[in-house]
Amino acid sequence: MQNNTTNRIVNALSYLSILFLPVIFPLIVWIVARASDDPSIVKNARKAFWSQIFPLFYVIFAILVLSIASLSSTLAHSGAVFGILLTFALLIALLLFIYNIAMGVKMLLGRE
Repeated sequence: MQNNTTNRIVNALSYLSILFLPVIFPLIVWIVARASDDPSIVKNARKAFWSQIFPLFYVIFAILVLSIASLSSTLAHSGAVFGILLTFALLIALLLFIYNIAMGVKMLLGRE
């Protein structure tokens, strides 16, 4: 019983860390849990890590695309494209924020 409660709390904190220590906390839990061979914690920490870092990768990709397009001068309305890419980035970040909160609550309630 104690192990199950501890697993639920660690899994929930991996997702809820988006509020207090995004990306870093799930990464630490993922690395430490791999050594302890607990598949539930490893799986949830990995999912939390990727769902928290994905918006950063998207923003980097969007900036690279916009920079390459601006350098080649083929994109006449780069401001509009940047606005669209930024809007998508914010939407993705919001959806993943809500996902992390929902999964954290789900883990606390024990509904894996």
